[in-house]
Amino acid sequence: MTLYRMALRQIFVSWLVWAIVIVLGVATVVSAAPAVAHSDVLAGLVQRLPSLVRGLLGGPLLLKRPVDGYLYVKLVMYLPLLVGIFTGFQASSLLARDRDHRRLDFLLSLPVTRRRLLLVRLGALVTAQAAMWAVVILALCGFMHQEGLQVDTAGYVLVGYSGFLVTLATGSIALWASAGARDYGAALRWGLGAAAVPFVYDLSVRIATTAHGWLYILPYGYYDPPQLLLTHAFPWLATAVLVVASGLLTYAAVHTFEQREV
Repeated sequence: MTLYRMALRQIFVSWLVWAIVIVLGVATVVSAAPAVAHSDVLAGLVQRLPSLVRGLLGGPLLLKRPVDGYLYVKLVMYLPLLVGIFTGFQASSLLARDRDHRRLDFLLSLPVTRRRLLLVRLGALVTAQAAMWAVVILALCGFMHQEGLQVDTAGYVLVGYSGFLVTLATGSIALWASAGARDYGAALRWGLGAAAVPFVYDLSVRIATTAHGWLYILPYGYYDPPQLLLTHAFPWLATAVLVVASGLLTYAAVHTFEQREV
């Protein structure tokens, strides 16, 4: 527990700053939502868009529930990227920064195995990541209620859970990269790339093709807020695939770290 608390303390300041920034963004976006609730302009605009673009922007949600559709286009679509950047940055720092600052020798001299050191730090990161999603979803629902908007609490909880699964997977990719990277700079590039590159790929595939099977190659393909908000269907497929993928990536990270010379 001592190692776990130390890891949480190391993350806390970055977590707090990042959470404040995202919550301020949530407040800004939600403050404009009441104007959308009584506007027919948005629905007319959506109907005139090409079908692929309309699908990308959550067309059915925009038509049936304009406020939630607006929030998806302006905010919710990008939440896994924002939280994923925080997660990738922190995952890259779990090992590579200590190697660069020559602190890893001291840590490994303690009565703790490499496996335990890595898993405890990962546990602290997953805790911080889950807390980030909880704060963001609570802020979103709270600001909507404050603006007098109808709040689909169950739907947004599912959205937060689905987003957490995505960032869990991208964070696991960053962790694996950190375990094998030659220095902190390389680990950081991999960590941020694990969040940004799949997001750009997902957007490009959704715009360029209707072959949605390609979406499931990378984590963002399992993030579908319009569907979750409209149906409240639990994302069983995303849970199974992303949890297994995260477990395999974590195992690969542990194996890489145990075999590496420090």
